[in-house]
Amino acid sequence: MKLLTNHLSAAIALSLIAAGASASKAHANEDTVSTELPPLMQQINNGNWLEESEAQKLVDELYYHRAIQAYYDMLPAMNTIGLRDGSEAVFGAGYNVIPIWKERMDSRAWVPTPNADVIYSMGYADLKETGPLVVAAPPNTVSMLTDFFQVTLTDVGAAGPDGGKGGLYLLLPPNYDGPVPNGGYYTFESPTYNVFIFFRTIMKQGDGGPDPSEAVATAEQIRIYPLWEVEKDIPAMEFPNASGKRLNMMYETDFDFWTKMKEFVDHEPYSAIPPATRGVLASLGIKKGEPFNPTAKQMESLNKAMEVAPKMIFASRQVGRPDGRNFYYYDRQYERVWSGATAEFMQDGYLDIDQRAAFMQFAYSTSPAMVKRVINGGAKYPVTARDADGEFLNGSHHYKLHLPAGIPAKLFWAVTLYNVTDGTMPETDQFMPSINQFNDYEKNDDGSVDLYFGPTLPDGAPESNFIKTVEGRNFLTAVRLFGTGIEFFDQTWKPDDVAKID
Repeated sequence: MKLLTNHLSAAIALSLIAAGASASKAHANEDTVSTELPPLMQQINNGNWLEESEAQKLVDELYYHRAIQAYYDMLPAMNTIGLRDGSEAVFGAGYNVIPIWKERMDSRAWVPTPNADVIYSMGYADLKETGPLVVAAPPNTVSMLTDFFQVTLTDVGAAGPDGGKGGLYLLLPPNYDGPVPNGGYYTFESPTYNVFIFFRTIMKQGDGGPDPSEAVATAEQIRIYPLWEVEKDIPAMEFPNASGKRLNMMYETDFDFWTKMKEFVDHEPYSAIPPATRGVLASLGIKKGEPFNPTAKQMESLNKAMEVAPKMIFASRQVGRPDGRNFYYYDRQYERVWSGATAEFMQDGYLDIDQRAAFMQFAYSTSPAMVKRVINGGAKYPVTARDADGEFLNGSHHYKLHLPAGIPAKLFWAVTLYNVTDGTMPETDQFMPSINQFNDYEKNDDGSVDLYFGPTLPDGAPESNFIKTVEGRNFLTAVRLFGTGIEFFDQTWKPDDVAKID
């Protein structure tokens, strides 16, 4: 026993000596000067400042990248500003001025993917000037009220709280802390002072085509007035006829994009723009209440971003999404422009900034009624840029679109062609590149419909079923289904792909 104890004591002693030796060695290594650099110092010029020319080049590049990001973030607002400014340049400003396209909108109005098959009434108001504003909505509309980032404050009409019966909508300015009447109003606070008032009224069947008269009469019942104004001081509503007029209601494509953005930032409250976006704008010199005086080099970067950012968005639309959420079907080319996101472009867990930018490049107006799956209500818009073989639709070719019988649209269906870049209508001597169910078109014996597209009428095609294209220019085909039926949602009814016939 004593011998074993001695052996253990000796082993422990040796271990302690070895540990002490290792500790001494480690301590010696810690005291040794190392020439190795931490990772970030290795990455950035071995711990030294950059050459001045390289530093300035990187700062300039960062400014350019921020301009690209600002374009993406602010395009929804710039899109709406384009609509407002284009309208007010022709019809004048004021919450009481509501242009109505009384014979429908056609290709003479430059607007992103307008719906030529309903009657449009579009107005703009500034709650900073008016204070709380009442929008008296007539019955039987399919409409919406949005802020200037095109975030819907509320649907109006069949999909809104009035349920199609009409009602009083009270719009409060941002951060409003004044009195609000009890009862009688559907009340919403807008994040922006500027608001977009967008009414759509449905036409009816007329002799040989759609009859807009009742839809126009409904739109002319819209009344808008400040909540606290007395009747004798409320200006009369103005409903100028916008049909047939040449209008440019597109967002800017030159340096005015930035100057109008600065005006918007100055006018709106701080809370209207998310802090991260406001930080991006500030890095460009766009700060609320401060002068915007970019240097010559910065102006060069801003102008370059104005050219490249739209191309980036356009390229993303062309290449498509890797997750495939943009496709309606596994066996068709049709896409949904929200790609399964909410009306605010929220996917499961993130804001889909690329899809939002893609939408705002060639479209406008997004609301919950457009994305919810409401049976026999709302609307769906399958859109395709490609034919059945996956080739881009081109106006030099002739195409046929077959819509099977039983089109699931309780209110109406329509097919419209658009320019791929900005969603404007291709202008030909037709002016109206759209056919809807109220038109005097030919049906097949089984109730299905064949529509034809091309630069000239294809042999054997009825002229009533023909939409003319612009030679050499790509186009989109949109199928609109208002009052979408259950057959669309469970995909027992599908539109055929657009088929090239020469």
